[in-house]
Amino acid sequence: MESVLSFLTNGITNATWWQIVLFTLVVTHITIVAVTIFLHRSQTHRGLDLHPIASHFFRFWLWMTTGMVTKEWVAIHRKHHAKCEREEDPHSPMVYGIERVLFSGAVLYGMESRNVETRERYGHGTPADLLERSVYTRH
Repeated sequence: MESVLSFLTNGITNATWWQIVLFTLVVTHITIVAVTIFLHRSQTHRGLDLHPIASHFFRFWLWMTTGMVTKEWVAIHRKHHAKCEREEDPHSPMVYGIERVLFSGAVLYGMESRNVETRERYGHGTPADLLERSVYTRH
């Protein structure tokens, strides 16, 4: 019984509060860098060419930590730029309201990610290798 209570209060790693905070900050920072550098600058706007190892690290990281599929995110963001602040904009505060975009942005993203036309029209040039098809997009 004592080992069960110890596990429930301390977890597997027995981390202190500051170690948990530090881990959370590091993981969050890596995710923000992956979105900014890989998804936005490299994949969406083609303003940056990354080494294949860096690209795959970011693609894997985002898939493991957020479940993001590169083609979907890129397509939705490109559509956002193409239809900015109009009815077709997938996450426009002018259309949906700032509160809905801030607090339900993932729901708006999920709805638009099911739009095949968006993925096909705006998702070009994203990774389409065997790993993308059989693992990342599939799961």
